[in-house]
Amino acid sequence: MQKRATVFLGCLLVLSLLATGCAPGGKETEKPAPTPATPTPQAPPQQEKVLVIAQSREGDNLDHIKTSWTTGIHFLVFDTVVTTDWDLKYKPGIAESWEVSKDGRVWTFKIRKGMTFHDGTPVNAAAVKWFFDAVLNPSYNSPSAVDYEYMRNSRVVDEYTLEVTLSDSFPNFLSPLASSYAGIISRESYQKYGPEGTKEYGTAKVVGSGPFKFVEWIPNDRMVLAKNPDYNWGPDWVSNRGPVKIDKVVWRTIPDSSTQVAELESGNVHVLLEVPIESVERLSNNPKVQVFKGPHFGLGYLAFATDKKPFTDVRVRKALNLALNREEIVHGVFRDLALPAYGYLPPLMPEYVEDKAAHTYDIEQAKKLLAEAGYPTGFKATLATQNKAEHVRLAEVIKAQLDKVGVKTEIQVFDSAGYASFLKEGKQELFVREYSYADANILQWFLESGQFPYPNHSRWKDQATDRLIKEAETAASLEGRTQKYKELQRYLIDQAVWAPVWVPMKIQAVRADKVKGWRMYPQTIYKVVLNDVDLVP
Repeated sequence: MQKRATVFLGCLLVLSLLATGCAPGGKETEKPAPTPATPTPQAPPQQEKVLVIAQSREGDNLDHIKTSWTTGIHFLVFDTVVTTDWDLKYKPGIAESWEVSKDGRVWTFKIRKGMTFHDGTPVNAAAVKWFFDAVLNPSYNSPSAVDYEYMRNSRVVDEYTLEVTLSDSFPNFLSPLASSYAGIISRESYQKYGPEGTKEYGTAKVVGSGPFKFVEWIPNDRMVLAKNPDYNWGPDWVSNRGPVKIDKVVWRTIPDSSTQVAELESGNVHVLLEVPIESVERLSNNPKVQVFKGPHFGLGYLAFATDKKPFTDVRVRKALNLALNREEIVHGVFRDLALPAYGYLPPLMPEYVEDKAAHTYDIEQAKKLLAEAGYPTGFKATLATQNKAEHVRLAEVIKAQLDKVGVKTEIQVFDSAGYASFLKEGKQELFVREYSYADANILQWFLESGQFPYPNHSRWKDQATDRLIKEAETAASLEGRTQKYKELQRYLIDQAVWAPVWVPMKIQAVRADKVKGWRMYPQTIYKVVLNDVDLVP
């Protein structure tokens, strides 16, 4: 304490002498001209890196326990138990490893240590078990429950070990665990904000453990995500397994495809997940834009409300299949950036079955079948579609083609939310649909009786279909599952449950002058992987 006082008094003396312009010895000195201070160089403020992605539609809720529609946001906000890499092979996710019993009924998952949810709570075996239990909770009425219908129970062995017991062999169990509906949710946040809490979960509160945190959702405008700085558990099939290089992602909802293109060209949008067919050539010639094209796990089809006359008659459904000129549609509507569809799954899938004879263009045979069914002059029906440019044009072409066999249709166009409500309410007759999914169990999702009335919007309730799906899903091996799904497709084609029309090509456009490291994921339209993506000034 004494030393500090002496130093302090000495400083006061020096300051006093300097103030009077005197040297310590008392002699007056000339006051020197002030030397300009050299400014300390300041680093320029770093500009926030904000990636803007355009989407044509948004779901009604981001709570994937409760909703039947997810977007790419789910893959960014949530981690899944397992992941699929660029070749769609299963790789570790939340589970760093897993084992399966010889009878295929007991799966043991080792959970990665050190992971946390965005609210700071740990990701562990108990968190994963809670999510499985929540999806299967009847009070939540989860559309995803069908993915876990063979789960008898799950047991926490220790903090980082989870044992799942199935009622039957289910060789495809990893598939639902890697889907956008399987992102593990924070239990604490769901209990606080979910159905038993403030009911904000899925709209104002969304909590996972992924590379991005949910910030806000302004319906019909945008969703905003922010970088998760604590993220350091990226999958081993990306180069950057730590925090992402982008600060924010803004998903803008722009239903009109021409507006999406204009926003990309102006630089207000960086990525188009779905490039309209008519804009592919134009964007390909833009030096600032890179267009990505590739095969796609998707299918577009004309669906029927199979529980409403005249669509209850298989002869009518077969007639409508024969009335469609798929080659004309692919050339005229999709400008050859698609393939004619002759089955219920994309050709990329090992379970794919093709039947060109059942889907050939034959007006005379179509008329004959309609006459046999009691409609010699045809009938009237509504034809519904979403307001995507290609789908609206497709509906117009289908209308013209069906008119040739006497089927007069009135086109109804809906935005994404209105279309979902329309189908859930069961108001459809004929309607255009397109799915994007890389697993044959999409047929279970859309056609099993237990999924009626939504997402089984074809309203198909059929015991043989249910039996074949169960036999496929509980087969002793993946090879056996494949053969059962082929049998199911041959049956569905014979029943003409759908009219498959086109197999889409996946086309995305990216501002190459702004975005580095973009890679198109091969599975669904909306899944994006941003671990290695960066923005340049």
